[in-house]
Amino acid sequence: MRDVYIYGDSLLKATVPDAELKYHFHLSEIMARYPSDRVTVTNRSKMGATVSKGLSLVEHDAARGLAADYALICYGGNDSDYDWADIAANPEGDHQPHTKIAAFRRTLNNILELLRQQGVQPVLMSLPPIDPRRYLRFICRNGLDRNAIMRWLGDEDMIYRHQELYSDTVTELAYAGNVPLIHVRQEFLADHHMNQLLAADGIHMTMEGYGKLFDTLADWLREKLD
Repeated sequence: MRDVYIYGDSLLKATVPDAELKYHFHLSEIMARYPSDRVTVTNRSKMGATVSKGLSLVEHDAARGLAADYALICYGGNDSDYDWADIAANPEGDHQPHTKIAAFRRTLNNILELLRQQGVQPVLMSLPPIDPRRYLRFICRNGLDRNAIMRWLGDEDMIYRHQELYSDTVTELAYAGNVPLIHVRQEFLADHHMNQLLAADGIHMTMEGYGKLFDTLADWLREKLD
């Protein structure tokens, strides 16, 4: 039996928005797709978690004697996000993401080092892509000034490009540190029906999308077990 821990944000909890854009967790439904006779999975993902929250969770588990074969680390989505209300109110201001790239890289590397010290093999995954147009509609749904946000952004695709910087940083760390990397982003970008995999808010997924995400993760792990 192999023990796997998952540290991530709402994506790894299979979070799906309903028609009213309220969120529901479908992790149990997704995990029921996979046999549990060879792997025990402990999912420590938290809604809204950034990499700093991830480090706190790993530190907490390490202090309690974390014992696992693998730990999947998936952060960056919330780190790359902004306070959109502040931007809408002051589009000429100097706005920073929740976690700047340098701090993101440093904190993620600290997580990797801590896991290695515990004898746990860290595993990274590139971030699934997002739909910037859907996400912009989502963040403006309650009346935020879209024109003001666009003045600051420059163009809608900047949301996509900025999130991709964080995915690229994950990939860079994986290669630099010889850490296994699961190419989730490639799997999604190669799908001709990717729009059907992303939910109405542009950042979460449909159940079909989560099926693809978790199948990609499971395929990687299955190779290690065979």
